[in-house]
Amino acid sequence: MTGRRQYRGHEPGTVFEALIDGGAELRAIGRGDIELLERVTPSVKPGSFALPDPWPPAAATARQTEAPQGASRI
Repeated sequence: MTGRRQYRGHEPGTVFEALIDGGAELRAIGRGDIELLERVTPSVKPGSFALPDPWPPAAATARQTEAPQGASRI
């Protein structure tokens, strides 16, 4: 925050992370309300996560040929 007033609930002088649409971001920077320090693109690297157990479903369930009970199969 570089401005003198709050910006989206953040006090002047604070550092915050936000997802702001491009037009609003450019206007806020142009007014001097905020300064862009770093642009971060979220990503997931292979091997940096684990799926909950039991996921994916067991092989026997995954190969099921009939629709689950109560479901229609077209």
